[in-house]
Amino acid sequence: MRLSLHCVGGFTGPAGAQTRSVDVERLPAAAAARLRALVEALAHELDTAGRPPTLLKPHPQPWDFTYTLTIDDGTPRQVRFHVDAAPQPLREIVEVLEARPPDPA
Repeated sequence: MRLSLHCVGGFTGPAGAQTRSVDVERLPAAAAARLRALVEALAHELDTAGRPPTLLKPHPQPWDFTYTLTIDDGTPRQVRFHVDAAPQPLREIVEVLEARPPDPA
């Protein structure tokens, strides 16, 4: 499974966009298991709540970042969101991926 988190917005706008990616299979076993569990919890949360793949704040501020998470486990899926509107598993995925260095431009 490959996860890719694209972040854009805030005061830098598109010029400051960053992407962080990880191949979950290449992580240490504990880190890979944690990410797989978070992705599964996220899928369950989105399916159970009948939520759309877009979770944006109703009134975003200019400093809010918009994220797009791509989950590719053979069938790529995406969710676009503001962290403040995201369920807990998605927030935790963001924390894990933002701890990684950005992908080279």
